[in-house]
Amino acid sequence: MSRYLFSITILLSIAVGLFFPSVTLLWSGYLIPLLAMLMFFSALRVERKELYKTNPKELLALLFFVFVIMPLLSLPFKLSQPLTFIGVLVALSSPSAAATAFFSSFLGGDAMLGVSISFIASLLSIVTLPLTLQLFAGTTIPIDQSKILVILLEVILLPILIALLSKKLFRKAVDVINIHRDSQLIVMFLVASGTIGIGHEIIVSNEYQFIELTAAMLVILLFGATLAYLFGKRYRKKAAITFFVGTGVKNATLAFAIMLELFGPLAVLPLVANLIAQCIIMVLFEIFGNRS
Repeated sequence: MSRYLFSITILLSIAVGLFFPSVTLLWSGYLIPLLAMLMFFSALRVERKELYKTNPKELLALLFFVFVIMPLLSLPFKLSQPLTFIGVLVALSSPSAAATAFFSSFLGGDAMLGVSISFIASLLSIVTLPLTLQLFAGTTIPIDQSKILVILLEVILLPILIALLSKKLFRKAVDVINIHRDSQLIVMFLVASGTIGIGHEIIVSNEYQFIELTAAMLVILLFGATLAYLFGKRYRKKAAITFFVGTGVKNATLAFAIMLELFGPLAVLPLVANLIAQCIIMVLFEIFGNRS
């Protein structure tokens, strides 16, 4: 990937979403298919041999941070408005982002562990996300679990199945797609800018709350990631770096899509704040990695 191209795409996405929200209306209505495309491209890069080489103890420990420790960090938000709490809970309960493997390798971590955690955590989230929401917020506000399940099947399971089938039937085409993966940043731009564009009106109406939520999400993500890093050091430094990335970089756009489907645009403020916080972290990763 070209130098700083990832960061440029992220920053451009934020700028377009914040300052030209009307433009994003051209593609923001296709958020679910675009998310499915990102998962499809991510699954194309997963090789079975990489999964087999992953240390099971490290993977299980990292999954514990992704699906247990991070959701627990949302509990202080129970004191805030119910939709804010649920939004933060959805954000912190989401699986590791597809970019986990890229940044793990970029920062000197374990790329294979990064591939495994993003792939396996995404699959497991089909079960863990609905269960976590029911456990932590089931009594707070009614949640339509069927809507969550449909989104997870559309955005995670179906694209993975299509990717696995494509790798068997169209191996040469898959190799070409993986070689030219910089072009996939176009889809990431559309998803991120569309997400922010959808939330633009609620951001403008709640500027100070948005800034506070973004700062809070940034602190929580870095705190959880640091705890994971310190725990991961018991294995090895490379694993610790991937623990940090896999815990701190979540699938923010998946969380946004779920909250949007459940409660509509007025409930997405914490999810946009989460997306911006994660974008900041990823930009810092790329800048730090390029200088190291």
